[in-house]
Amino acid sequence: MHSYTKGLLCSTAAAALMASAPAQANDMNEMRAELQNLLDRMERIEEAQSQTQVAETSALRTNRTYIRKRAAELPNRYKPYDVRDLYIMPENARANGVVGGDLPGSFKVPGSDTSVAISGWLTMGTVYDGGTSEGGFATWGHAGLLRPDGDNAAGGSDQLTMESLSNGISIATSSESDLGTIGTNILLTTDRDAPALVNNLNLNRVWAPNANMTVGNWTFGQQGLVFTSGACYGEAVNTGGAPCPLGLSAAVKYSGSGGGMDYDVQLVTPQGVLDADGVDDVGGVNVRGSLPDLQARISRPLGAMNFSMGMQVRQYGYDNNQGTGNTAALAGASDETIGYGIFPEITIPLGMDKLYAGVAYTVGGRNTNINHSLWTGGRGEMGTVDPNTVGISNTTTVSLHSYYTHWWNDTTRSTIHAHGANSNPSDLSTGTDGTTPPLTKWRTVSGNVVWSVAPRVTTGVGVIYNSALFRGDNLNSNDTADAASEAIEGHWRVTVSY
Repeated sequence: MHSYTKGLLCSTAAAALMASAPAQANDMNEMRAELQNLLDRMERIEEAQSQTQVAETSALRTNRTYIRKRAAELPNRYKPYDVRDLYIMPENARANGVVGGDLPGSFKVPGSDTSVAISGWLTMGTVYDGGTSEGGFATWGHAGLLRPDGDNAAGGSDQLTMESLSNGISIATSSESDLGTIGTNILLTTDRDAPALVNNLNLNRVWAPNANMTVGNWTFGQQGLVFTSGACYGEAVNTGGAPCPLGLSAAVKYSGSGGGMDYDVQLVTPQGVLDADGVDDVGGVNVRGSLPDLQARISRPLGAMNFSMGMQVRQYGYDNNQGTGNTAALAGASDETIGYGIFPEITIPLGMDKLYAGVAYTVGGRNTNINHSLWTGGRGEMGTVDPNTVGISNTTTVSLHSYYTHWWNDTTRSTIHAHGANSNPSDLSTGTDGTTPPLTKWRTVSGNVVWSVAPRVTTGVGVIYNSALFRGDNLNSNDTADAASEAIEGHWRVTVSY
């Protein structure tokens, strides 16, 4: 109610009081009290109306409308997960969707400005092994899980395995502050271990690949490392996804933009994995660096294409202060070195289709690719220790990654993947004949057909060929030969997101 209305009421009340001068004093006091109550009530009504108008204006500014994508991608084991990937964002929305908080599918916590989004997926994969069995994590479908020659502990070929691994739940929050957006995210998945007691309970364990918090441009906590990116993964039916460079760690990241490009700079907890003779890990040593690893990524559009490049530089080493090395020369020895790497990537949209290519090159680097990371035994992923000089020899690894996705219609698409890598540790890493380079290599080719039978239901079938050379392994008879372990697998997977 406006001020002039209040003035009119007060004037009218004053005139009434003057006309009733003969009235007794107690009547005057009662009228004054009633007038004051009326004015107080008017103030409360006016304040309530003002707050309502502000709330309505804020709602128009902050409420969001999201539409769930009709054909969201199958989740991959190591591809970065974000609830936004399941939705069309507001600026593209043209239909009714979910209205709530500031995140897709979210709600406002009562009495708070914090938005909460609960999302995730349930999945089941089935694989037919047409080669050396991968064992418990069969649905991952990675060359790094192939067994070396002579190791049939996981069973022979021609095995059918059904696994309900990699189910996930994500809880994300968001609120605004003077420092920018405050966000948290924790992702829990059920694939910490291979299933146990499969005959009656089929148990597995939960772990948290992501547990991080964002304050403005800064991200703290367990997070994906920026040397790699989500662009490499594409869409694959095998649960593990494409064998791309990967990494999760406690880290501090700053994200920004300028000069026509986006960038991330990240400090990562240092870590090293060294092999003494290429067969057994160095025992009783400290392999952690004294400085954090530095990783960075830049990305920018090049016409219709998108270019992105990851970079890393790191210090790592060992200090065998326990005097229990694999050889006498290593007792009490120590050394440190510098590792580095680059990972340029390019994505080319072709209408609805997409072509991707990337090359990762590391010298004493980490996060080279999932297959090298999964291998056990002496393959010198980062470097090896020369038992004669006790110095570190950095390992050079080159991996190539590509895929092409074709959309047949709005819900059906197919993707062809081709990936491979060569890794060259020191000649001494074989532990046998130093005249033959101790090359380790792997190749993966897959074909995948995926269709979304409903907005939340996605299924697909795929065939994958894996080849891996385990030269220099304890159980491999091919210490200096090029014969590789091979497997052809058939995969089927169904996933329901929420």
